[in-house]
Amino acid sequence: EKARPQSEDRVSGAAKADIRTGVLGLDPRTHLASFLAVGISAMLVTGLLETVLLQVVSAVYLAGNGRQRLAIKACASFAVVCGLSFLPLSGLYGVLFVSVLHMVPPFTVGCAFFSLSPSAIMCALDRWRFPQGVIVGICMVFRFASVLSFEIRSIVRGIRMRGIFPRALDAIRHPALTYECVYTPLVMRSLRLSSELAASAELRGIEIGRGRTSVYHVGFSARDAVCALVVTAASAAIYAMGVIA
Repeated sequence: EKARPQSEDRVSGAAKADIRTGVLGLDPRTHLASFLAVGISAMLVTGLLETVLLQVVSAVYLAGNGRQRLAIKACASFAVVCGLSFLPLSGLYGVLFVSVLHMVPPFTVGCAFFSLSPSAIMCALDRWRFPQGVIVGICMVFRFASVLSFEIRSIVRGIRMRGIFPRALDAIRHPALTYECVYTPLVMRSLRLSSELAASAELRGIEIGRGRTSVYHVGFSARDAVCALVVTAASAAIYAMGVIA
């Protein structure tokens, strides 16, 4: 038997990697369980140290699923909000920053869903008998979240090419014009995207009454159990540490 070329081995390896969901190959429901574990702990803990440890666990989980840059950005956002929460602000502003600070860890874990295919998410949630409207809404949110940032960058590049705001300071000086030049094109692009997504969903059988299938791996394995147990145990230990202290 002749040895296969290295190019074929690379192709077969890439195909195997594409069949798995995310980098660790975790089931979407594992991400959901981790999100709930971190979210409950974030609501129960009160100390700053416990919240910081939760953010570290969340960032490690997100980085382990192939979103290292997003994990770094989430930690940077956490640091900024943490610094703002120490400012001597009156009224509800201080409470607002503290509340946002506790929301960052579960948000960081939830960003792991962006490492998955919407097809895998829909198939996994369908196995848990989620309502069709909820499944479609969740997938639309992930689709728009990944596209809107690209659309906003395109709008900003178009504005700069037309010389409307030669300097960044000009956009601050004319907030009404900035709002009009960014918001109106964004609304029009969102309407066009929603029409295209609706047509694509119809062609892909979004309203099918039978069970959904996916080319991506959907199912629990030992890897899912280990990750879910580690995140849950870490969240519980951080909460217990705050109670004992």
